[in-house]
Amino acid sequence: MESTANQIIEEKIVRHGGDVQIRKYVKGKFLGKGGFAKCYEITPESGSRILAAKIVQKASLTKSRAK
Repeated sequence: MESTANQIIEEKIVRHGGDVQIRKYVKGKFLGKGGFAKCYEITPESGSRILAAKIVQKASLTKSRAK
C-alpha cells in the first residue's frame, strides 16, 4: 500500500492569457482504482472541504488530446 501521509498534490491551471495558477491539495485516503487512474480523498491546503480526485499517471497519457 502507498504511503500518503502529508503528500501534496499540485494542480496547474493555465488560463487563455497565459496566466498560470497552482492549487495545492493534501492527499488523503485511497478510495479505489480503475483501468487508468486511482482515486483519493484530497483537501485543499486551506482545509475548506474534502474532495475526491482521480489521479492519472502521466506515462499513461499517450495521446495529446488526453493530456
